Order: sequence, then structure tokens, then C-alpha cells
Amino acid sequence: MKSRPTSELNSQSTPTHPGRVTLVTYGFKYGPPPTNYSFDVSFIKNPARDSRWGLFGSLDEEMAQFVLVQPKAEAFLKAVVPLIEVLCQCDDDLRIGIGCNAGRHRSRIVAAELQSRLRRVGIDAGLVHREEQLK
Repeated sequence: MKSRPTSELNSQSTPTHPGRVTLVTYGFKYGPPPTNYSFDVSFIKNPARDSRWGLFGSLDEEMAQFVLVQPKAEAFLKAVVPLIEVLCQCDDDLRIGIGCNAGRHRSRIVAAELQSRLRRVGIDAGLVHREEQLK
């Protein structure tokens, strides 16, 4: 795959990324997924520990905002999108794990936001919630 100049990576125009990206959310307690890259988002405050939702709280907009407004979550997302753009130049079939303890809350919320941001820069990203597949 031909590399592109750094200036092209930073441009505001929508780049073309011919590869495929699949984001896989998972819980560490169930073992690693079959991905070529993986990120641990356990550094983000867990909504499951908040009385509004509890361990088995359902994802909703309020919970998503609780996770995404955390400065560490935003810093991670801002850093990982350009990294994935570079990885797309090197590999045409990326499988990227986004993990937290159980794979129920933080990983799913961060992965959904990451998918949205990748699509905005022209990367077609799919999303699989592995722990839903285990039910």
C-alpha cells in the first residue's frame, strides 16, 4: 500500500481508506478477542459503579455522556483516531479490540463513539460487541 504524506493525514478533507476496520468490544474477564490491536479503556470511570445504573444498567444517552465527557476518554479518542488512520495505511484488515472489565459499558460506549469518529474521517468501521455474542 502506498504511503501518504503526513500533511494529507491532517487535512480536513475526507480521506479514502481502502481497508476494513472492525471494532470489537470485550470484557477482560472473558479473555482476549482475536484482534490484531487492543486498547484497554478501564482508565475511564465505570458507570457500573454509579448508583444511577449499577452493574447491569442498560446503556442510555445519559450513561454515554457520563463516559464520554471524562477528559481521559476524550484524550484517548483524540489520540487513537489518527493512530488508526496510520494503521489503515499499513494493514487493510484491522481488527481492534476495545476492552474493559466486563465489556458491558465503557468499551461499548467508547467503541460506538470511535466508530462515529472514524466514519467522519472516511474510514468504514464495523462494530461487534463480543459479549453479546456469548449470551
